[in-house]
Amino acid sequence: MIAGVVVAAMVGACSSNSAPSATSSSATPTTSSATPSGSTTTSAAASGPTQIIVPLGNEPSGTVTLTWDPQTKYITAKIAMVGLTPGSTHAMHIHQGTCDKQGDVLVPFLDVTADDTGKINDSMLSAQPSNTGLVAGTLLNIHLAPANEMGAPGSQTYMPISCANIDPAAGATLQMAPLPQFGDHPQSQAILNYDPTAKALTVSTRATGLVPGSAHAVHIHAGSCDSQGKVVYHLNDLVAKADGVAETTTVVKDVDQAPPTSGWYVNVHLGDHDQIEKDGKPALLFAPILCGNVTK
Repeated sequence: MIAGVVVAAMVGACSSNSAPSATSSSATPTTSSATPSGSTTTSAAASGPTQIIVPLGNEPSGTVTLTWDPQTKYITAKIAMVGLTPGSTHAMHIHQGTCDKQGDVLVPFLDVTADDTGKINDSMLSAQPSNTGLVAGTLLNIHLAPANEMGAPGSQTYMPISCANIDPAAGATLQMAPLPQFGDHPQSQAILNYDPTAKALTVSTRATGLVPGSAHAVHIHAGSCDSQGKVVYHLNDLVAKADGVAETTTVVKDVDQAPPTSGWYVNVHLGDHDQIEKDGKPALLFAPILCGNVTK
């Protein structure tokens, strides 16, 4: 159980109805960019302080394999994705253009739905035939909202959360990835420091490439990026400055044990802590944008 939380933030501050009360002070930021990989651990002694560095990778991620049947003219999509909001539903289309410069919808699919761990493993036919099949100069999009809530291009609900350009010469399997919202894809890492004497867990998170002024909830969850679970600790929001950089440090008190060797992950969400839940369930802006597994 957490008896109390003390929060020190370089950028922004947050609270949560389900989190203990917090106070804020300045903290020394950690400066590093990261790519998805396993976390690393250092320890002063077997029973001394432990540090775990957790690189955070972009989410959601995975593949979609497209095949076109020249007889029926329908396209089959075989989807293997992770890192979506658990239980969420999303519109999926083939568009004209490229991920960087998107055009009109050419071929719609039925909505795709993640399971309760944020995975999609499904196969479906397009909602209508395509006379031209799979051609260059088109793209596959998974949008933030389901089709009946998507709105017009440029709206937040319409926002693509995963995209890949279609190039028949390169093969039928598409590597899906989020679109950069500001300059480049966001990069991030979290550093966990556990002090057994003070029974304190300090978590410092830094991210670059965020939309200036945007705020993002950060949590430690049980599970993994590929199989999401409940929140273990609510951390302070990341709030991006004008250059898209955000830094925050949270000190959690009365933590009896060091982080486990596996079974935790750090998630950065699309929305802030007030936007990611509705009636105790994940809302649209719960969508993970960065994630890293905590391993020793």
